[in-house]
Amino acid sequence: MGTIPAGRGFDPGHRQGHALPETEALRDRMTSHPMLRFRLFFGLLTLIILLWGVGAAALLLMRDSNKRFDKRLASDYLVISTASGLRSATSTLNSTYVPMLTGPIRATPEIPDRSIFEAYSRELSERLNILRGSEAGEQALEKAVAAYLETYERFLANPPTDHEGRDRVLFSISNQTQRITDLADNIAKMAETKLLSSGREAKETATQNYLFVSTLVLLGTAIAFIIYFQLMRHLVDPVSRLQLSIDEVRRGNFELNLPQPGQGSEFRSVVAAFNDMAAELKQRRSVTDDHLMRANLVNRAILEAIPSPVFVLGDDSNIVQINPAAEELTEDLGVSGRLPLKIQRILDECRKTGTHLLPEDPREALLFRIHEEEFYYLPRIFRFVSEDGDKGSSGWAVLLHNVSRIRWLDDMKTNLLSTVSHEIKTPLTGIRMVLHLLLEESGRSLNAMQHKMVESANEDCERLLVTLNTLLDLSRAEGGTTHLSRLPVQMLGTMERSARLYQGAASAKGCAIEVEAPESSLPDALADPIRLDEVMNNLVSNAIKHSPQGGAITLRCAKQGAEFIRVSVIDRGPGVPEASQGRIFERFFRAPGQSNEGVGLGLFISREIMRAHEGRIGLMERTNDQTEFYLDVPIA
Repeated sequence: MGTIPAGRGFDPGHRQGHALPETEALRDRMTSHPMLRFRLFFGLLTLIILLWGVGAAALLLMRDSNKRFDKRLASDYLVISTASGLRSATSTLNSTYVPMLTGPIRATPEIPDRSIFEAYSRELSERLNILRGSEAGEQALEKAVAAYLETYERFLANPPTDHEGRDRVLFSISNQTQRITDLADNIAKMAETKLLSSGREAKETATQNYLFVSTLVLLGTAIAFIIYFQLMRHLVDPVSRLQLSIDEVRRGNFELNLPQPGQGSEFRSVVAAFNDMAAELKQRRSVTDDHLMRANLVNRAILEAIPSPVFVLGDDSNIVQINPAAEELTEDLGVSGRLPLKIQRILDECRKTGTHLLPEDPREALLFRIHEEEFYYLPRIFRFVSEDGDKGSSGWAVLLHNVSRIRWLDDMKTNLLSTVSHEIKTPLTGIRMVLHLLLEESGRSLNAMQHKMVESANEDCERLLVTLNTLLDLSRAEGGTTHLSRLPVQMLGTMERSARLYQGAASAKGCAIEVEAPESSLPDALADPIRLDEVMNNLVSNAIKHSPQGGAITLRCAKQGAEFIRVSVIDRGPGVPEASQGRIFERFFRAPGQSNEGVGLGLFISREIMRAHEGRIGLMERTNDQTEFYLDVPIA
């Protein structure tokens, strides 16, 4: 019959009386040896201190080296920048005053502007102050700058007026400028040499720092390895041995007992608890096996007692358990060990949507041909989940209810109704014709009594024909032969046609039919206009029958969601008794106490027509002394 289904197992309260004392004793044993906690704490603390020490040393060394290098870099860069500024200042002075010495001699000598000279003279003095005492060759440069400025002082005080005097001044300025340039270049080169030397020193310092930090890292690594091996010996190895023992217990070896470790071991209490657990599991395993065996026997007995085929499947759609009736059915269908294809498709759809399938109508049964015979099975599919929500204990159950006899009786009844209706309708039509002829007095004249009797017989004949036509509609609806010519239909027009058709009947009772136009335009519905009028007329007719004298009947339509247009028929009658509301759409059902004519088929046929349209018909909850029936017609 398949594997044993998952059960709840042994009673969780088993041996509860002494479980709590054992737990407290285990907690006492585990907290009585704090050495393991201290070892872990000090081991981790050592690693943390080591990491912080190495990091702090590296940061301090890097900071000191960077400070020294930055200071040297700033000093050397200032010297180089100042030397370059000296060259730039002399070049600017020369470009300003030398053209006066090279131009033509004028009758009236040009008086040079001293402001530029004085500005650059101050700049040269400031730059010399920066270089003073910082580099070798500074004194020679200072003398060269003084001679250079003195030459310009003489030139500006007494500009030469002949070519010979100009040449002497030009020669002196040129030599002194070259002297200043050479000395400034020498000073800049010496500063660059010192800068390169500082870079080499910084590199050597970085190498020393790297070696120092590497030594600290290696030392820390060695200490970490020592701590690791100590932890392995005191923690990991015992845990590994315990893991192997747990695997043995998982495989069912409850006879295993771990040897007690030496005195003072942190795992002494754990080993004692493990041995107690193994003994406890051994006893509970015995109890669980007894429970599972009894549960399996009960489960087998229940499944074998069910005459309908039952399939129990896991979440992966594999069959977990089936009963003898299901085994016999699958063997007869040639799909032994598997679900029939029709059922499998329905199950896949249920799994996809996550819904149950619990039909009640035998007409929804599936046809199977077994040994040239037809059998109808009504599938009922539902999902089950264990109480604790364990997915391993969930799945799907499929029950196939054999409704072949019910279908046969239902078909026989429908065929009988259809046959009898046809057989009676033919002679009844002849009788109706004769009665019409008599009423028309095509032969000799009738007296008052005879005319009244013929008129009464004609009315009874008409009512009987209406009943026979209703029975024929019923047989067609139940046989699934209702033909629909679905077209786009305006629901407002359908309501107005019904209102016009029954306006006379409503007026005879003093009732008014009100058609409420929708607030906004509605899309067309997709329906058979004739069949839809049938349903609408039936609801309006019922509303008139059950409305009080002078009552009002309201017809309204509105969009219902994105797929339907809802038409409502509202009356102010007494409504449907609460006990009858669940059965008013059954065939031949009439609510108790009704005096109106009818056989109780109108709403049933209306429901079948709406089913064929893939729409809905129903009764809303009574509010404000109003009874509301509604139609949901699919949108085109």
